[in-house]
This record gives sequence, C-alpha cells and structure tokens, in this order.
Amino acid sequence: MLILKGRARVLAVRAQGMARGTKTTSALAASATTTTHSNSAQARMGSAQSRRSLQQKFYENRILDRFTAQEPKKVSLRQLVLFGRQLTEDKLLASANYVRSELPVRLAHRISDFQFLPYIAGTNPHLKTVYDLYWRAFDEFRRFPVVRTLDDNRRFCDNVKKNLLEHSQVIPQLGMGVSECADLVAPDEIDRFMNQMLISRISRRTLAEQHIALSEQFDEDLRRHLNLLPSESFAKLAKAPPGFTTQHIGIVCADCNVAQLVHECALHAAGMYEEAFHLPPGSAPQVLVEGHTDATLMCIPAHFSYIVHELLKNSMSHVMERFAARLESTGAGKVEGAGDPAFPPIRVTICASHTDIVVRVSDQSGGISPQVLPYIWSFTHPLKAKRLHNFHSVHRMEARMDEGDAAVSPLVTFGFGLPMSRIYAKYWGGNVNVHSLPGHGVDAYVQLPRLGNAVENISSRRYLVSTDT
Repeated sequence: MLILKGRARVLAVRAQGMARGTKTTSALAASATTTTHSNSAQARMGSAQSRRSLQQKFYENRILDRFTAQEPKKVSLRQLVLFGRQLTEDKLLASANYVRSELPVRLAHRISDFQFLPYIAGTNPHLKTVYDLYWRAFDEFRRFPVVRTLDDNRRFCDNVKKNLLEHSQVIPQLGMGVSECADLVAPDEIDRFMNQMLISRISRRTLAEQHIALSEQFDEDLRRHLNLLPSESFAKLAKAPPGFTTQHIGIVCADCNVAQLVHECALHAAGMYEEAFHLPPGSAPQVLVEGHTDATLMCIPAHFSYIVHELLKNSMSHVMERFAARLESTGAGKVEGAGDPAFPPIRVTICASHTDIVVRVSDQSGGISPQVLPYIWSFTHPLKAKRLHNFHSVHRMEARMDEGDAAVSPLVTFGFGLPMSRIYAKYWGGNVNVHSLPGHGVDAYVQLPRLGNAVENISSRRYLVSTDT
C-alpha cells in the first residue's frame, strides 16, 4: 500500500515538472525507508512484549498451580461457634493464619475457572475486571507474612477489610459481564460458572467476616479489661495479659429465632414497597407467621435474612401488582367502600424437625407464567438476561437484605435474587424450591439444617454446584 501511494504521488508531481518530481521521489524513498525501519522496530518491540507476556503468564500459572493443587479446608457453623468460645490470643492468631492461607487457595480455583471460559467471554471487560480483582487479592494474601502478634493481626484485618470493600463491585461486574455474553456462550455454561463464582464468594466472605468480627470483639474486650480509653492505642501492647479470654462467636447466631427474623424481613420489604409506590405505612400486604413460631436454628443471620427477604419481596411485588386496581385513588391501602386490606395476606409457615427448619412463603400473586417457570434459577436465559443489564445502575452489591443503595428503586429487578437465595441455602446444605399454582399464587420453600453441623458446600472442581432441584 505504501508503494502504491508513493507511485501516485510521483505521477502527480511529474505532471508539474521533472525537477520538482525528482526531489519528491527522493523524499518519498527516504520516507519509505524510514517507515520500513520504524515498522520493523515496532514489530521487534511487539514480539519482545509478546514473549514477555507469555513468560509472565507462564510464571503466573505456575504459581496458581501450587494453590489449585490444594483442596479447601471446609468448616461448619458449629466449628465456628465452638472455636469462638473461650477465645484466647493464640486461638485468634491461629484463626488469622487459617484465613491467610485459605483465601488464596479458594481464590486460585476461581481464577482458574476464568481461564477455562471461552475466549470471547474471557475478553469481556467486566469479567476481566473481576479476574484482575481476584488475581490482586490472591497475590496479596499469598505474600502476606505469618501473623505472629496481635498487631500483625490488626494489619491483616485491615488488609482483609480493604479487599472486601474492593470486591463489593464483583456482583454488578459479573452481572454486566454475563449479560453481554448471553448470546455468545451457552446459558447452561454461564449459569454453572456463575453458581461456582458466587458460592465461592460467599465462602471467602464468611471466613473473612468471621475472623474480623472475632478480632474486633477480642480487641473490644481487651480494651475494657485494660481500662483503655477509645482514643488510646494498643501500640505498646505486644501480647494480651496471661489468662485473658473472651467469649464471642463472630457473625454466627447459635439460636436465631426464625419467626423474629421473618418479621424483621417483612417490615423491611414492606417499607421498601410502600415508599416506592408512595403508600402510607401499613399499606403493603400483611405477612402472617404461623406454625412453630418458637423454633430456632444455628445460622449466619445475614445469609438467612437475605433468602427470606428475597422471597417476601417477590411475593409483595407480584401481589401488589396483581391487586393494584383495588387500591383507592388516595392510596390508603383499603378497598374502596370496605374496611378490608387492599391486598390478600402473605402467609409464612415455619416447620421444625430435630435436624431441619422449613419455611414456606405462600402468596396469591396469580402464579408464575409457564414460559418463565423453567428458567427462574437461570442467570442468563434470554427471558432473564435483559434484567442483568440493570446492573449498570449499581456500583456495589453485597447480596444482603440491607444493601442501602437508595439510588436504585426496589422496582428495578435484576433477575438475581431468587438464584442467589438458592446459592446461599445450598452453601449450608439446604435448598430453596418454588411451586407455582397457576391462577392463584406461589409457594416458596426454604429448607436449612438447624444444628449447624453441615460443612460448606464448596469444591475445587469446576462447576460442581448445580441449580437443579
């Protein structure tokens, strides 16, 4: 192309005069020679960079292989509770070093999953953002020195907190990434990828948040024991006093009252929709709790409340949509000319056996469309993938009941809550199922072990976790 352009310019110059054309031809030849040398230099530079890139990738994969060869060391809720009781300095440092060694192993397996994605998905900028976040965290934790003192532990906790904050963008980035890959990769393949990514994410955050909670509770008790003011530093304290212990169990609740948790979730969901629909307090569908209302279970309340809250949100949203025409124009929440509530109630039934808790959420929402029902657990089926585009309006999400992102209305749906609820349940050996009663409503069931003796449902193998019933 360069030679053809040169000839055209030479012919044009010749038409204006030979002498002038001779000079131009010489200039063009020099320019062509310079360009050739420049292109050659760029090619050599690109080749060198490519070799360096391949060498770097080879080095990175060799490091990764050392960690993917290790199996995660799983824990149960009961183990977390028993460990937290009679917490000493030595046990706290042991917890720090367990988390320090376990996080890079769990991250390494998920980084490996990214490398097995089809090339077109691996180049997606949102998925690449998650990959880079995971690699940086993996590299930081694998390099972090052994935690030997309480001061070391505080620095470690600060590092973990920083990573937790940075990784709060992972869910929106994954959502946007898979929504853009929905037409390029088989839905089943991406669903398996998402399930593995999210259940592993829960596992890492559980270990991290549990250790942070134990550390903060230990320091708080230690400060009281030493009569230190909040402004006073621990800097001069190398070790805890001999015999000092504290009794906390971190983020785990050993006897969570199910009915109370349901009431809290119902109040939160009702408030969201009353605000979104501009209704007065008390207008949302009433939630009636029945059955074994004194039942308790061992759980992480943040996990259990997310599941219950999502099911109640779905029920309230669809019940209010179905019966919206029955509202008075004033939005008083009563049927016009009557004293009955505008919306039929949502019934929550709690059933407890010796080993399990089952919670049923029943509504009169009219049921789920037969065209939608087979895909309610999918992230990327065409009927749901469009909703994932709504993640463009969300910068951070931690999959908790109290997200607190006031910029996003509860009327904006992501197609994410129901499958994420099942992932939370399966992580602790439970499940979530939905049965549609066409023309009437939906019954959703949550089953969870209540004794806390089920270990984490995670694996190093790719795509072990399935969303099948």
